[in-house]
Amino acid sequence: MSQLTNEHIAKELLQKILGPIDEKTWELLQQLIEVQHYNTGDFIFYQDDPGDAFYLVITGRFRALQNTSEGIYILGDISVGEPIGEIALFTKENRMASVVALRKSTVLKLNEAAYFKLIQAFPQFAAQLTKYIVERIRRNAAQRKKEAAPKNIAVVKLQQESDVSAFTGPIIEELQRMGFMSNVYYHNTQEESQYNQIFEEMENREGLNFLVCDANHLNWANQCIAYCDLIIVATDFNAETTLTEIEQKLHLYTNNVLNKKLYLLLLHAPNVGIPENTRKWFSERSFSLHLHMRMFNDRDTRRFCRVITHQAIGLVLGGGGVKGFAHIGAVKALLEKGIEIDFVGGTSAGANYGAGMAKLEFNLDAVMQACNRAVALKPTSNDYHIPIVSLMSGKKMRKFLEELFQDYYLEDLWIPTFCTSTNFSNAVLAIHDKGMIRKKVEASIAIPGVFPPAIIENELHIDGGVLDNLPIESMLQRPVKHVFAIALSGEESNPIELQEVPNSWQLFKNSLRKTNFFKIPGLASILVNSITINSRQKQELTKSYVSHFLELNLKQYKFLDWSKWKDLVNTGYEQTRDFLEQNPPENKFWE
Repeated sequence: MSQLTNEHIAKELLQKILGPIDEKTWELLQQLIEVQHYNTGDFIFYQDDPGDAFYLVITGRFRALQNTSEGIYILGDISVGEPIGEIALFTKENRMASVVALRKSTVLKLNEAAYFKLIQAFPQFAAQLTKYIVERIRRNAAQRKKEAAPKNIAVVKLQQESDVSAFTGPIIEELQRMGFMSNVYYHNTQEESQYNQIFEEMENREGLNFLVCDANHLNWANQCIAYCDLIIVATDFNAETTLTEIEQKLHLYTNNVLNKKLYLLLLHAPNVGIPENTRKWFSERSFSLHLHMRMFNDRDTRRFCRVITHQAIGLVLGGGGVKGFAHIGAVKALLEKGIEIDFVGGTSAGANYGAGMAKLEFNLDAVMQACNRAVALKPTSNDYHIPIVSLMSGKKMRKFLEELFQDYYLEDLWIPTFCTSTNFSNAVLAIHDKGMIRKKVEASIAIPGVFPPAIIENELHIDGGVLDNLPIESMLQRPVKHVFAIALSGEESNPIELQEVPNSWQLFKNSLRKTNFFKIPGLASILVNSITINSRQKQELTKSYVSHFLELNLKQYKFLDWSKWKDLVNTGYEQTRDFLEQNPPENKFWE
């Protein structure tokens, strides 16, 4: 092994893969493994190169890129402790992608010849490495683009005169409580001639490194951007939204393959209401996530810290008509355990109840008041019309959505929230995390045949449950670690003791007599169950991807029976409470 200043880091990382390493093994590894250093923009290898070695990241960060017919596609970022190109070593196939350094980085390289020498001397090496790779493949298959948390974070202040100490102090304290050490660096931390030295020393320091930048020290800011893994653009929410000098000179929003992940942090005064017109900040900027934070608000501080350390908690809520009231009880059980929700996503009823609870910041008293209003209005009762495109006109439901969500947009909510619909025009799943809430929720709950389709940007949208009734994969694109996915079971399936389906006149007379002589599902139930059959199959495949999956048993409840709403809330609460209690100790992260 050539000179390596991070030898202790390398040894610790190899032991995570191989288990305990004795001195004899370490001496052999030092002879066989090559140390390689890369600067920003250097490629380890290119797509279609021979796959004759694999690498282990010791310091820095890399990005995997794939050339396609449509251009360059970013597969994801690779951080400290993760292997690169290990599959090609076994398959002997050419590289499927190129890998480039995002900043100064160091790797350990093990070529094919060295690998075979190593397993000849230590046969367990192959078994342990194979086990590690298989586990990593499974994890990646489940979590798709989940990436390692950032280590170096550049904080770009847009207002030079603003004092952010009221925000930074609580953040550092919360990170420390979570077990993360934090180092904060300003332009005057070192002399300019020593910038390179301080950046290199960061790699050996435990915890997160915050690099604070401003427009008066652009040389420092440029180097911070080069060395960081994540850029946080911090701004006063009420400030002017035009691009500032530092944003323009740092070229923060110029697209290229080396772009760092960028979050927009919108800072607010304490005790303010729901923000309005958040979208004003979006017109000239591109970023992967925006977060609102109120001064002296502990919940916002904790959420921010969980997000930047990839410890966030996601809540995914499935569709099921009026049964969605059970989601409220489920959330009550989560809150009682001290589980705070950082991201909310839902489909159909899950979109309605999820966005509603997020707007009210999970204030259950306010949520129950909204429920009382919904029950009084009964948005699915007495709303029938000539069934040209749907059984119901949707007017009562739209009225309820207008009352609940008013003219707020999804991006205005304190808690990041999304919902899904099915783009009928293009036959694809649409993920909505921006736009007027009531319009997006209306699209998400537009059950074909029951409610009319919604129109969004000149395209028809119908219920998201047609393609995905529990949007787990969409949640996993966020920086979440723990995900609670709550599905709602269908109605109870009873044997049909009939030889053929009764005709319309017989069913009509049966309804007038208010009997249940013909025990067959109603039209709404048939429509809903028909459109979600494929989606339920997808749910079976994706539920293993999340840390906590629960399907509430609600088979005794009807799809559109509003009279049982309080029972549904209580059932959701009791079943979720029992579910949390029965989790094995290692899964109870909230304790």
